[in-house]
Amino acid sequence: MIYADTSALVPAFIREPKSEAVLAWLEASGERLVVSEWAITEFASATSIKVRTGQIDGAIAKQAMTRFLDFAQKHCSIAAPQRAEFRRAAELAGDVELKLRAGDALHLAIAEASNVQGVLCLDETMGDGAKAIGLSVVTI
Repeated sequence: MIYADTSALVPAFIREPKSEAVLAWLEASGERLVVSEWAITEFASATSIKVRTGQIDGAIAKQAMTRFLDFAQKHCSIAAPQRAEFRRAAELAGDVELKLRAGDALHLAIAEASNVQGVLCLDETMGDGAKAIGLSVVTI
């Protein structure tokens, strides 16, 4: 299983420069994905930011959110972070060497707890953090 971070999920549902590469990987990999309730929250935030900044309109954002939720329900395991994941995320975020933001630290803590083989992300800092804690990173 592969944990999918929001940085890779957004371009799968909203046209961005990496959209074609992400979609091609998703179609070809055959990997079972894990997404988290946290990724769902971040996805909603990302679509809202895109609307507020004029990158997309509200109808596209709503459609993307609906398609993402449908995809997650049908094709992914959905992990719900518990206290242990929040505590682990605090450890990771507090590690100065990792340079992780809180949200990325939470993604990695959830990925660890889900016993995934790797992480699909487009964020270089998060990818470096994943490698530092022993997770492989899917490169697209």
